[in-house]
Amino acid sequence: MSQRTQLEADVQSVDIGSTETTITVLFVEDDDAFADIVATYLEREFGFEVYTETSAKDALGRLDSESKISCVVSDYAMPEMDGLEFLEAVKGRYPDLPFVMFAGQGSEEVASRAIQLGADDYLEKDTGETRYELLATRINSCVTIARQQQKLQDLYTAMEHAGHAILVTDADGTITYANPTMESISGYSLAELRGQTPAVLGSEKQDEEFYEDLWEIILDGEVWTGEIVNQRKDGQEYVIDQTISPITEEGEITGFVAINRDITARKQRERNLQFFEQAIEQVGTGIAAYDEMGTILYANQAYADILGTTSEDLNGRHMATANPRFDVTRFESYWNSFENGESRRRETLHERFDTGSTVPVETVTTHVTIEGDEYHIGTAQDITERKERERQLRVFREAVEQAGHAVVIADSDGTIEYVNPAFEEMTGYAREEAIGQTPAILKSGEQSDDFYRDLWETILNGEVWTGEITNERKDGKRYIIDQTISPLTDDGEVTGFVAINRDITELKQQRLELERQNDRLEKFGRTVAHDLRNPLNVIEGYLDIARLEDDPKEAHDEIQRCTDRMAALIEELLALAEQGKTVLDPELASLESVATAAWENVNTNEMELQIVDDAECLMDDSRVTQLFENLFRNAREHAGDDVTVQLGTIDGGFYLEDDGPGIPPSDRDSVFGSGFTTSEDGTGFGLAIVCQIADAHNWQVEVTAGTDGGARFEFRGVDCASDRE
Repeated sequence: MSQRTQLEADVQSVDIGSTETTITVLFVEDDDAFADIVATYLEREFGFEVYTETSAKDALGRLDSESKISCVVSDYAMPEMDGLEFLEAVKGRYPDLPFVMFAGQGSEEVASRAIQLGADDYLEKDTGETRYELLATRINSCVTIARQQQKLQDLYTAMEHAGHAILVTDADGTITYANPTMESISGYSLAELRGQTPAVLGSEKQDEEFYEDLWEIILDGEVWTGEIVNQRKDGQEYVIDQTISPITEEGEITGFVAINRDITARKQRERNLQFFEQAIEQVGTGIAAYDEMGTILYANQAYADILGTTSEDLNGRHMATANPRFDVTRFESYWNSFENGESRRRETLHERFDTGSTVPVETVTTHVTIEGDEYHIGTAQDITERKERERQLRVFREAVEQAGHAVVIADSDGTIEYVNPAFEEMTGYAREEAIGQTPAILKSGEQSDDFYRDLWETILNGEVWTGEITNERKDGKRYIIDQTISPLTDDGEVTGFVAINRDITELKQQRLELERQNDRLEKFGRTVAHDLRNPLNVIEGYLDIARLEDDPKEAHDEIQRCTDRMAALIEELLALAEQGKTVLDPELASLESVATAAWENVNTNEMELQIVDDAECLMDDSRVTQLFENLFRNAREHAGDDVTVQLGTIDGGFYLEDDGPGIPPSDRDSVFGSGFTTSEDGTGFGLAIVCQIADAHNWQVEVTAGTDGGARFEFRGVDCASDRE
């Protein structure tokens, strides 16, 4: 075996990664249109694969997720993070990744700073194919240099990790380099070998004539190969298969490189081969090898089990028979696309021979050369369970994304890492605004520090916390959530938290309204029992009289009067119950128009309505119409048929007053109570209904003396358009 072949075999024994032929460019440019033009040109004319991003932040995310980026091309003037800041961030994470500054607003200072920060090239932006072609040339040059440097580094790494001992000397035979394997075989460190000659390794098993012949051959510029018995530093002898090749420069020998293979180690490997063959047969991973024709030369039983057959049945088959997606006619181009030592990992489907069903597998294919012959060594792992877990995770993520409840995931410090769309809708914060923040952005100030201290103590102890919190949206509007926070643990350590939030603002409002309605219902029941009992008692009394009287007409008239009053009471009580409902969707309406509509619904006789001024206010106009109707009836009943009623606005609301006798101060606190009346024919519910309608609007109503001494009703807390201006 020649020195070059031997060295290549050594290098091949170390995985130095696959060699990329396609140039993949990440183009960072905040102008979408310009980015598309440049990307299209680079892809069409030069065959580059181009990703575009409009911000440095997104570009960094792309670099973190895409491992095949060959070169970064970036604009200088960009929002949030300029090209120099982006360059510094890229080089901090990926120091060996080529970076070209393609600046539209650059300067010598920017160019100088870019080179100082590690940019591989700087080019001023311009339009036209000439400039794009120059950019492509610069990209290609940077990537080529980077790949060459990487190959040199990989070669040095390969030599450092090679299983063969490598020794380099100058023309006089003085040792200048020895790799770790040489140190291991000989027992001498590099420091001990450097400056010595290979004679330090001599065992005296070879005579002087042997070495004279060796030197004669290599000094003539030829390669010497043979076996030598050497001696370790500890005196132990070992046998090496050695190749010594001259190193020449312009025809002159400047040194020698010796590659030594320890035959003792090889024999040990041969002894281990039987063990290895047993292990590879019993390992759980499928392993197979095939040649350049695609013929399977070896397959272990684990590989055969994946395919539902035997290893003997697989031998001699074409590898494509295992993969239903592989096109046999393209096998040659597939084979030639590999470089020596290249490995490719992929997920695919294999088809079982026994059932015809497909099995998801992960394969790793490596192109190797063994004693001059090329092979593909492939491993296959059944990933059915993993794919099912991935499917379940996808389903779970989709469920979380579509959930009606807001979901927040944070790390152990409370920094938000994920929110679902329901969170965005609930809080008004976009996902990008929330991630990186803490839930403190939602604080409303309703909860005390002690409240949050207890919450954190609970979840940091690995316990689940549940409770209600009043939060604040981005627009400042407050809302109430029913929240559950569960710790995420790893080996008993809290690594984060997941919070599930249900907006219960409307539910809380409904509960409050229900409580109010229950209170009204209870009060309503008491009122019904009280106010209907008296007429019923009267009816019962007159029924007894009617049974005894020869002429029961008078008794019947009294009974009719009582039933009429009961009917009026029932009608008023039902209205009272109905008007207590909270107004949820008020709209702007004119006070004058609503009052005028109410005026037409009431028998006003000779009454007069004066509109002092008008306003547009938020209200349920049908219910406020009834409010005015009851006030007009109250004025007629207590001030007479010729009463004058005035409607006008006040600060924060409106008023309605009459010129009648007014309401005594002693009665003003009672007039809104159910059943209060000073009229023999009144039910006492008219003003109670007025109060209920006002409460339903969250208005405050107060009765005072009018301008002319009459009754004046003032309504405040009213949302009027004039107050907003």
